Amino acid sequence: MPFSDVERVIYNNNPLIEVICQLRFPRILSINEFLPAAFQDRIRGDYPLFNVAIEHQQQFTIDSIDTDTPPIPRVVQSEKINNYRFSSADGFWHINLTGTFIALSTSKYSCWEDFLLRMKKPLAALLDIYKPAFYERIGLRYVDAFRRSKLKLDGVDWSELIQPYALGFLSNLLVKNEVRSQNYTVEIDIGNKAIAQIKTTLGFVGSIGNSLPTSNHELSFIVDSDIFYMKKEISELNDSLEYLHNNSTKLIRAIITDRLHKAMGPEKI
Repeated sequence: MPFSDVERVIYNNNPLIEVICQLRFPRILSINEFLPAAFQDRIRGDYPLFNVAIEHQQQFTIDSIDTDTPPIPRVVQSEKINNYRFSSADGFWHINLTGTFIALSTSKYSCWEDFLLRMKKPLAALLDIYKPAFYERIGLRYVDAFRRSKLKLDGVDWSELIQPYALGFLSNLLVKNEVRSQNYTVEIDIGNKAIAQIKTTLGFVGSIGNSLPTSNHELSFIVDSDIFYMKKEISELNDSLEYLHNNSTKLIRAIITDRLHKAMGPEKI
């Protein structure tokens, strides 16, 4: 792991705006073809609200042509995907189920133990009812949005809050005040065959592809961390999630400075 060990804390001024755990598995046709009534019965006490989004996934082919003209992709099939969404009564927690993945997401994250507890029933229902063969991908995604006004840091330069290697042009003394937006993506091998894909953005909350409303009055420094394993056996899930979570903590502390860390009001767990 390229990042140092850090003390685990809970922030009183939590910058997290969304946390997602997604488990991908080989396609199970019955999930897409039939309403998941038995699955709903198992989790309805915690996730009583239900809706389904119909998504269309197109498959393409490229015909081989012996000319100098570039080949043009051609749609050969359009598949209908049912994305079943089960939500808590307060609307802060969601379970999404499709024929290829299950995901837990929340905009009201408090701590890792609570997040795992809320995933326990849906995961048990998936394993009992649909019996996936293995996980093609195990991923944890954390989206942190640092807004200086919420942390009483108005006017403080980003270079005092974010480490220079994560700032990009915001660390350049000549142009930092002229930067209006920026996006960077980096992938890092975090050991144990796990990968962290980190996207840093200077922008507005809600402009990063999630369902949150856009905040148009203050630029935020957004860190979108997708930490994942490829192909794991069902029995390896718990250890895999613990490793990903532990390294997500190290990752965010490696990105922020001590000043930002203290401004968020850390409390030792």
